[in-house]
Amino acid sequence: MSPRKWVVCLIRYIHVFALISMPVAVAFLTAHTGPSKCARLINAPHSKIIVATRRLFACKIAVIGGGASGIFSAIAAAESLKSKQITEPLLFENLRDDDATGSMVTVLEATTATLGKVKISGGGRCNVLHDTSKPVNEILQGYPRGQKELTGILHKRFPPSTAREWFESRGVELKTESDGRMFPATDSSQTIIDTLLQAASKANVQIHYRSKVEGISICPSPTTSSTDSGQENKEREKSQFCVTIQSRSKSDTTDSDSSSQTATPKRSTKELYFDAVILATGSTPAGYRIVQGLDLTFVPTVPSLFTLNAKSEVGNEDGLLNGLAGISVPFAEVAFCVPDQKKPIQTEEGPLLITHHGLSGPAVLRMSAFGARELAKVNYKGILRINWAPHLGKVDDVFDELWQSTTLRPKKQVNKFCPLLLPDDKESAIPRRLWSTLVQRAGFEETQTWATASKKLVRNLAMEICRCEIEITGKSTYKDEFVTAGGVSLKEIDMKAMQSKKYPGLFFCGEVVNVDGVTGGYNFLNCWSTGYVAGNSAAEFVVSKFHPNTKGEGDMAKQSLSDL
Repeated sequence: MSPRKWVVCLIRYIHVFALISMPVAVAFLTAHTGPSKCARLINAPHSKIIVATRRLFACKIAVIGGGASGIFSAIAAAESLKSKQITEPLLFENLRDDDATGSMVTVLEATTATLGKVKISGGGRCNVLHDTSKPVNEILQGYPRGQKELTGILHKRFPPSTAREWFESRGVELKTESDGRMFPATDSSQTIIDTLLQAASKANVQIHYRSKVEGISICPSPTTSSTDSGQENKEREKSQFCVTIQSRSKSDTTDSDSSSQTATPKRSTKELYFDAVILATGSTPAGYRIVQGLDLTFVPTVPSLFTLNAKSEVGNEDGLLNGLAGISVPFAEVAFCVPDQKKPIQTEEGPLLITHHGLSGPAVLRMSAFGARELAKVNYKGILRINWAPHLGKVDDVFDELWQSTTLRPKKQVNKFCPLLLPDDKESAIPRRLWSTLVQRAGFEETQTWATASKKLVRNLAMEICRCEIEITGKSTYKDEFVTAGGVSLKEIDMKAMQSKKYPGLFFCGEVVNVDGVTGGYNFLNCWSTGYVAGNSAAEFVVSKFHPNTKGEGDMAKQSLSDL
């Protein structure tokens, strides 16, 4: 038997003996010395033995937030501790009454349910990933912010293919659609939710609902005196985290002073102590307040991934988009312009969708993500310049293409025949109803044929196709999904471990950091990858800090016992 196992067995016997003898001892001391003197005796220095042994075996990790990244990081941390055979439960109740007990990984969720965004993602189908068969460098192009910083994680620590294998190994069959989005074969987000919660339960992750975290502070470890060192950094390294939460009870109490007997939920504030904390609060204001309370650099948030409103063009009878809701253009170019700037704020290409409120689709959503801050500065108002057929070139190129119809198809009505085709030459580049509206807007008569079309009218039509201008009056949230640009500055984070550079033992993952992606599974990939790294790093941190026979923890064990 190794020396460590001898120590483990010895400490276990000490604990068992203490558990049996403590009640008898307390009763004896109380009877012979009185309650107050008994309390002073119990709080004597020998109680440090319990603290020291706890520090050797109880690796306690808090995950703040029960969203996608939070649950995934909790699973990663718990499985990592299990793989390192660090499975000792707490052998004693903590000396602090308010400390959390039980599992080594605890998720603190402010609401009554976890994985809310997972449930509504992809219209309830959950766009869990983006096409993992694509090269990693191509996938990285889907991140307006964090592209460079995610490179190492997606190439080495948790590649997209590994994320796919994680779900498939747990029985989730995935399918890839033509636009690269990946969904469970069941087309139900509940499949992903069930898989994550089952994995969390199997790893013995505890989830505490109705537990709103008010703040995090660094407090001296029970094994370390604050006077041991005058250096702040050394003190921090030997500290643990104090998490202040406001919890709401499931049961209600009745207000006795009210004649209506109104039920109000019980609320209580308490402090919990952990060896490491993973912050996974997403885009919630409460999470950002926690970050600012720790004096970490915070990049102000603005909306990302939104659709554009065009009230006048949709609502007015003579508006270009009036009556065209639901029409999808396979390939278009959009450029957001403002009057006092020569160059567009942002230009993107891709499919375009006309909605009841304005415009959406991949081209608009990508523009909203990559131009999030610039669009916020102009309050989402300006002119959207659209090229409905960018693959055909500029105005002169489209004019030449259109003018050929005056001789090749002279008897065709202009508003019923679009000669412009997609690159595969099999389908019209512009849907019929939209084409008819553009023709009318260019000045053609309803029954006019190509044979009677003048060069002026054809050029007007070419302008409408290549430089169509839509007045944008604001933005809307894309479906029920809400993504933000901003969060904890990436300069504050060691991306190899997703750990705070300022506070060792504090980790981040998901949308709380200044990383966000375009629509199509990129944001969930960020959650899985950063969550995996944060969870594993947190486990490695507490093991190396508090357990013997791993790098650097032997000194900590000696320190704990020498304090006795």
